[in-house]
Amino acid sequence: MTASLSAHYAAPRSEAYWEGMEHSIMQRISLATSGVVRELRPSWWSGFAELRGAEIRAAGMIAATLALLAAGASFVRDQQDNAKAQEMAARAAVETAMPLPLEGTTLTGGRRHLSPDAPERFLNPLDY
Repeated sequence: MTASLSAHYAAPRSEAYWEGMEHSIMQRISLATSGVVRELRPSWWSGFAELRGAEIRAAGMIAATLALLAAGASFVRDQQDNAKAQEMAARAAVETAMPLPLEGTTLTGGRRHLSPDAPERFLNPLDY
């Protein structure tokens, strides 16, 4: 199978084939430089020939701006997702450590009231 496919797709050995190909390529090049080929069969890139340098730069700037906006939006969304994941992980850690119903509960320690003669009250007078 490999040998038959190799024989089928092998380059032609005839010199006439290569001379004919060279002739058709050179003819196509001469037609392209004279402008006849553009009228016969336009290529996909022929539309770019009509654009001026300023128009191409403006289109490039618009494309770059759109790419930066898309990248920025993706970055912000990724940061929000990371913050949400960290918040959920912290909440899960608290819930596993204290299996209590935590909906609507504030997890803060209350103020400690020290007796008036406690020496700690002089170290932090605002926490008294």
